[in-house]
Amino acid sequence: MPVQLKALKAAAHLAYVRSDDDRAEALSEECLARCRELGDRGGIAFSLRLLGLIAWWRYNYVVAYSRTEGSLALFREVGDKEGTAWSLSNLADIVSKQGEYARAISLREESLALFRALGNIEGMAFSLVGLAEVLFLSQGDPTKVHTLLEEGLALCRGVGHKDGTAWALGLSAEAFLQQGDTIKARSLLEESMVLSREIGERNVAWLLIVLGRVAESLGDYTAACTLYEESLATGREADDKLNIAFCLEGLADVVAIQGEPAWSARLWGAAEALRDAIGAPLPPVYHTDYDRSVAAARAQLGEKSFAAAWAEGRSMTPEQALAAQGPVTIPTPTSAEPPSTPPAKPVPTYPDGLSTREVEVLRLLAQGLTDVQIAEQLVISPRTVNNHLTSIYSKIQVSSRSAATRYAMEHQLV
Repeated sequence: MPVQLKALKAAAHLAYVRSDDDRAEALSEECLARCRELGDRGGIAFSLRLLGLIAWWRYNYVVAYSRTEGSLALFREVGDKEGTAWSLSNLADIVSKQGEYARAISLREESLALFRALGNIEGMAFSLVGLAEVLFLSQGDPTKVHTLLEEGLALCRGVGHKDGTAWALGLSAEAFLQQGDTIKARSLLEESMVLSREIGERNVAWLLIVLGRVAESLGDYTAACTLYEESLATGREADDKLNIAFCLEGLADVVAIQGEPAWSARLWGAAEALRDAIGAPLPPVYHTDYDRSVAAARAQLGEKSFAAAWAEGRSMTPEQALAAQGPVTIPTPTSAEPPSTPPAKPVPTYPDGLSTREVEVLRLLAQGLTDVQIAEQLVISPRTVNNHLTSIYSKIQVSSRSAATRYAMEHQLV
């Protein structure tokens, strides 16, 4: 492999690790083009896998699947077993989020077998924990879930892999919570949280949700709401749409219990719309509790009003749904506050469905700031800025920073 191409691959991978997705994507595309010119199938596979990971972080599962599947086919062709194993693992992540659990299990098992044959401890650990996750989400054998997690956790601890350890601990907590052992679940979550905060893991938002479920199962609804709201703030910061959906569902459950079925219906509707948008259905393991809560709120509110509130929620942003307390007006949607509370500050509306945060990013872009400078200004990560720009470009139908700047000026956003 030419020295320059090797350096390009290293730079692309480093940019991805540092969450600079714009640069990682540009370098990966350049690497892909050069590898195609040279007929370097291994390099093409590497580039496609990296581009698939970038698409995965942006919740573009269709593109992520296409690129990852392409990388898998090429790694197989060139006999790169390690590349094949990691691509299998990545593909399992994608199809699992899309609800294809049987295929995800098959991919995880194949990946695990390859990593075992290679003696790749890190790969084995992640495959074991990943397989346990898919089995848990699809309501597989609980005993097997615990066995896989124990083996995966031991391997992660053995090699000092903190993010893998935190992931395994969090999943173990969920498994114990599902079996009603709140004490064990809380203990594992606290250990996982310490590790996750120490290494800056994005799993913090997910762990807060599980802690919220623990508090809810113990009847501490105030603590549950606080934890869901903290997770929501973390999820917004990272533009983590999947965890935002989980937070909305958790809050909906709590407010339904507290006698606000219309608000809960709006929250569930907003969460459903978000899941539809990213193609990530609610996993089977959560269906029983979810269906029971929805049925109770529907019975309390009445079918017609419940359906109207749900439809309102589907048309709202998460921020709007969170503020949408109050009665249902049929057929006109409403987000009025109860008379006993102070009037809520109206949610600003911007052209083409841009959110407040997206407008902030767009304004700074129009001032000539780079992604890194925007991230520093807004105290967010470059990856989050990149995710916002992807959404902005899609909404305003442009493909360059100059076109986005013109749009901002034409719509008087700067």
